[in-house]
Amino acid sequence: MIRTKGNVIVEDIKIGDIHYEYEYGIGIKTEVISLPVSDGDGYWSWKSKVFNDPETIIDYGVREGMAHYGPNLYDYEAYKVNHTL
Repeated sequence: MIRTKGNVIVEDIKIGDIHYEYEYGIGIKTEVISLPVSDGDGYWSWKSKVFNDPETIIDYGVREGMAHYGPNLYDYEAYKVNHTL
Protein backbone atom coordinates (compact mmCIF):
# COMPACT_ATOMS: atom_id res chain seq x y z
CA MET A 1 0.00 0.00 0.00
CA ILE A 2 1.38 3.40 -0.99
CA ARG A 3 0.38 6.32 1.24
CA THR A 4 0.86 10.06 1.13
CA LYS A 5 2.49 11.86 4.03
CA GLY A 6 -1.06 12.58 5.26
CA ASN A 7 -1.96 8.87 5.08
CA VAL A 8 -4.18 8.84 1.95
CA ILE A 9 -3.91 5.42 0.28
CA VAL A 10 -2.81 6.19 -3.28
CA GLU A 11 -4.27 3.04 -4.84
CA ASP A 12 -7.71 3.98 -3.42
CA ILE A 13 -7.79 7.51 -4.90
CA LYS A 14 -10.78 8.06 -7.21
CA ILE A 15 -11.75 10.85 -9.58
CA GLY A 16 -13.81 13.39 -7.67
CA ASP A 17 -12.15 12.71 -4.30
CA ILE A 18 -11.52 15.83 -2.22
CA HIS A 19 -8.10 16.13 -0.61
CA TYR A 20 -6.50 18.76 1.60
CA GLU A 21 -2.81 19.57 1.31
CA TYR A 22 -0.99 21.34 4.14
CA GLU A 23 2.48 22.87 4.13
CA TYR A 24 4.00 25.93 5.79
CA GLY A 25 0.72 27.10 7.36
CA ILE A 26 -1.20 27.06 4.07
CA GLY A 27 -4.01 24.69 3.12
CA ILE A 28 -5.10 23.76 -0.41
CA LYS A 29 -8.41 22.02 -1.07
CA THR A 30 -8.22 19.93 -4.26
CA GLU A 31 -10.39 17.62 -6.34
CA VAL A 32 -8.86 14.60 -8.08
CA ILE A 33 -9.22 14.71 -11.89
CA SER A 34 -7.16 11.66 -12.92
CA LEU A 35 -6.59 8.23 -11.41
CA PRO A 36 -3.17 7.43 -9.98
CA VAL A 37 -0.89 5.69 -12.46
CA SER A 38 2.23 3.69 -11.65
CA ASP A 39 5.32 4.02 -13.82
CA GLY A 40 6.09 0.37 -13.03
CA ASP A 41 9.11 1.37 -10.94
CA GLY A 42 7.33 2.40 -7.71
CA TYR A 43 6.38 5.98 -8.63
CA TRP A 44 2.68 6.90 -8.64
CA SER A 45 1.28 10.13 -10.10
CA TRP A 46 -2.13 11.77 -10.54
CA LYS A 47 -3.67 15.18 -11.16
CA SER A 48 -5.96 17.33 -9.05
CA LYS A 49 -7.46 20.77 -9.53
CA VAL A 50 -7.57 23.48 -6.91
CA PHE A 51 -11.16 23.51 -5.67
CA ASN A 52 -11.58 27.31 -5.68
CA ASP A 53 -9.56 27.80 -8.90
CA PRO A 54 -10.35 24.92 -11.30
CA GLU A 55 -7.91 26.29 -13.90
CA THR A 56 -5.01 25.49 -11.56
CA ILE A 57 -3.89 21.87 -11.92
CA ILE A 58 -1.49 20.19 -9.49
CA ASP A 59 0.58 17.18 -10.56
CA TYR A 60 0.98 14.96 -7.51
CA GLY A 61 3.36 12.06 -7.14
CA VAL A 62 4.75 9.74 -4.51
CA ARG A 63 7.37 7.01 -4.63
CA GLU A 64 6.99 3.73 -2.79
CA GLY A 65 8.88 3.84 0.50
CA MET A 66 9.46 7.60 0.19
CA ALA A 67 6.11 9.00 1.38
CA HIS A 68 7.92 11.37 3.75
CA TYR A 69 9.08 13.27 0.62
CA GLY A 70 5.63 13.20 -0.97
CA PRO A 71 2.62 15.50 -0.66
CA ASN A 72 1.07 16.11 2.74
CA LEU A 73 -2.44 15.10 1.57
CA TYR A 74 -5.38 14.23 3.80
CA ASP A 75 -8.94 13.19 2.93
CA TYR A 76 -10.31 15.44 5.68
CA GLU A 77 -9.57 18.93 7.02
CA ALA A 78 -6.71 17.98 9.33
CA TYR A 79 -5.59 21.46 10.41
CA LYS A 80 -6.93 24.95 10.90
CA VAL A 81 -4.80 27.31 8.83
CA ASN A 82 -4.70 31.08 8.35
CA HIS A 83 -4.71 30.87 4.57
CA THR A 84 -6.57 28.38 2.35
CA LEU A 85 -6.42 28.20 -1.43
